[in-house]
Amino acid sequence: MDCVSGYGVAMVQRQGGAAAARDRRFTVPLFTIVEGARHLGMPASTLRDWTQRMAGTAPLVHRVAPSTPRAASLPFMGIVEAHMLRGFRELGLSPLELRNAVAQLRADMKDEYALATTKVATDGVSLLVNMAASSAEPEWTRIRDRQGLIAGTIERYLKFVTWRQSDRYPFRLTLSAYQGADVIIDPRFAFGQPVLEREKIRVEDILDAFWAGESYVAIAGEFGVSTDAVEAVIRSATRRRAA
Repeated sequence: MDCVSGYGVAMVQRQGGAAAARDRRFTVPLFTIVEGARHLGMPASTLRDWTQRMAGTAPLVHRVAPSTPRAASLPFMGIVEAHMLRGFRELGLSPLELRNAVAQLRADMKDEYALATTKVATDGVSLLVNMAASSAEPEWTRIRDRQGLIAGTIERYLKFVTWRQSDRYPFRLTLSAYQGADVIIDPRFAFGQPVLEREKIRVEDILDAFWAGESYVAIAGEFGVSTDAVEAVIRSATRRRAA
């Protein structure tokens, strides 16, 4: 069986029953690999690898089966997982250590979506500290203050994630790649496409107007947003295109 087939629905059914299995945060594909990587500000090759590398009984980043080979496959939870994995990678873990760490977190928390839960901010950090202390890998032995480094790194990524009070899973991700503009992904708005947080204007609509030749001032007036926000969105998008 293909590693992406059925993971979204099957895992949620084990976690929260039939109601959770209908939760669009887990089951509705929002982005292709290339689109998801662009919004996260990371290489598509890295994100693609994370969706294919197993960490325990599931890939590092969950996908749902695409309707066609080029269709979207990354659900909201997959995007949040990829966001958090970037923080884990900053800790200096090798690819194998990364997979082992995530697999251990999932096993200890009894949740394949451990990377996207509130518990990663508490139990997850403690588990990582323990793993770092017992690891013989050079990347870890060079860490003098393991707890402070791990907690600080994870906290930098956690601040972009907003959780529901009614469950332990997130409902909103602020995209740090859009520097100077508050751009979010929230499945409740614009079918999960990135929008400006306050006005709920789609990023793609702003970019389409820019590629069509409209000025910053004209775009701001058309969508009722500030020229600073328009400039920040376009600057972030064009910088990633040039990278």
